[in-house]
Amino acid sequence: MLIYLPIVASFLSLMMLALVYAADHYEREPIERLQSWFLLGVLVQLILILTCDAIVGIDLWSGRWILLSVGVAALVLPLLLKNENELDERFDGIIYTVACLGGATSVIHVHNLPKITATSPIGSVLDSDAAPGLRDLVLLVGSPSFAADLGQGLTILLVAMLIGATFGILHFGGRSPITIAASCFAVGFGATSVELLSGGTWMVRLGLAIVACTLAFFVKRRSVFRNRPQVTENEVLIQGVKTVLMVLGATLVAAALFTAVSPVPDLPIPPVTTNSGPS
Repeated sequence: MLIYLPIVASFLSLMMLALVYAADHYEREPIERLQSWFLLGVLVQLILILTCDAIVGIDLWSGRWILLSVGVAALVLPLLLKNENELDERFDGIIYTVACLGGATSVIHVHNLPKITATSPIGSVLDSDAAPGLRDLVLLVGSPSFAADLGQGLTILLVAMLIGATFGILHFGGRSPITIAASCFAVGFGATSVELLSGGTWMVRLGLAIVACTLAFFVKRRSVFRNRPQVTENEVLIQGVKTVLMVLGATLVAAALFTAVSPVPDLPIPPVTTNSGPS
């Protein structure tokens, strides 16, 4: 099961990366740059989780910890992105921010899923001699705790779109890096706080999705590369396969690191029952 969980953990980030990369059809960014920013997100989130876990101990990376992930990204990414050589239009801010926080989201999932699985009705699949099947994965995906973790990851990626759009608009508007970082932090912190205060309701997430997608649409619509020759679909397919393999590889490495640093969560011990017969 510990092999399957990283694959499940990387699915949401792969889907969001595919969507924003497909939307960038006027002037697609080099796939190697997206991979580099994804791996940066993986590395930073690994450091955050391992450091905080060593200091205070962490069960699930959720709640206020999500604010930490988003806050660090919102403050640091604008300062790093301004030196990105491929940054040549507003929409690029969304591309690179989603790639980076996509890496962070995959690490968060792979950190949380073993604990979510251990406390679920199928917790026994984490036993070393267990042989989980498709039915076990379906039961896990259909559990409320998995849905909550998935919704949390979706929120992070939607907030990444808002942060990226804010960066792109302000950066090409000639604002100072400090102003951009402060604005991105305000947007990211505010949007994530709304999610947390609402208790993770899907209506709030739907609202975030509408705002983020609408903003991304209008940012991309103003692209200066509308008439540039596009990358062929064959090249896009090859790049997509390379990215899938990279994402899966990075997530498997993160899972192996978490397994080495902290053991698999203890499984719930079923209560012992005794049959009392007539004396």
